[in-house]
Amino acid sequence: MLNRLYVNTGYVLFVAALWTLLFYANSYFFDAAEIAPLVSLIFLPAALRPVAVLLFGIPGALGLILGAAFTIPSVEAVSRATVIIVMFNGVIAWGVLSLMRLSAAFRSELTADMTGLSLRTILVLSASTAIVSSSLNSMVIFFSPELSTPPGLMLPMMIGDAIGALLMLYLLSIFSPAMTKYLK
Repeated sequence: MLNRLYVNTGYVLFVAALWTLLFYANSYFFDAAEIAPLVSLIFLPAALRPVAVLLFGIPGALGLILGAAFTIPSVEAVSRATVIIVMFNGVIAWGVLSLMRLSAAFRSELTADMTGLSLRTILVLSASTAIVSSSLNSMVIFFSPELSTPPGLMLPMMIGDAIGALLMLYLLSIFSPAMTKYLK
């Protein structure tokens, strides 16, 4: 039991550190793609959302929340709206994955080793996560006058999330069989 707690804590910290690294790498490499605070046409950390929950489950979702809690205050002042956005960060990805696993069409492919991922499943998971995330975050931004991000940026946010998630999931599905072969 205690050993499992240590492992899960490691997953949480790993995902949080990776989120932070991708967040600052995105700011450095894709600064020109930023439309407004919290909105970029290429958002690399969004790629981590479906991957973290697929690989680590709830500890992955908690790591996403912790990573966003470290990074979002560097872009926006801490407020009720930013806390909601931080919480959505992990909950949305876990929720979308959980709903997809209920469907017989996706259940067999959505395993932690990712060896069975098809392009169709990658597209559905990436698009679903991007749509739900950008919709809910845009709604929070719209109803929060204290944020400096202008409302009405749902489409660019969705595009950035989808590009990041699609890129990462596709690359992982290619390299996953080789990685699991050497990790066993």
